[in-house]
Amino acid sequence: MNTTAKTQDYDTSSPLYRTVSTTPTDYWNDSCSSEELAYAIRNGAVGATTNPSIVLNVFKKEFSAWKDTLAGIIAANPTEAEDRITWRLIEAMGLKGAAMLMPIFEREQGRK
Repeated sequence: MNTTAKTQDYDTSSPLYRTVSTTPTDYWNDSCSSEELAYAIRNGAVGATTNPSIVLNVFKKEFSAWKDTLAGIIAANPTEAEDRITWRLIEAMGLKGAAMLMPIFEREQGRK
């Protein structure tokens, strides 16, 4: 899946895209799911939110996409407690979403 947002990748016919294009509305996606965030970006989203409960739901839904990341975190930190491993996974998910949103951040010069 392409996780970068280029102008030609926007779904300019969607109601969400029209809303953010014609009003002062900013649309933030309430998930760190890569698939959901890619959809949101195509429809004009400028940001995303996450928290431990969102991460848990995404992890369950996208386990196959995250199992190697989790295994790598555990292998690199074999003596860390489960809560520290969890926070490292939350950070990894957040960083992936941030990378997807970076073109928008740069285009908007950090204003959104």
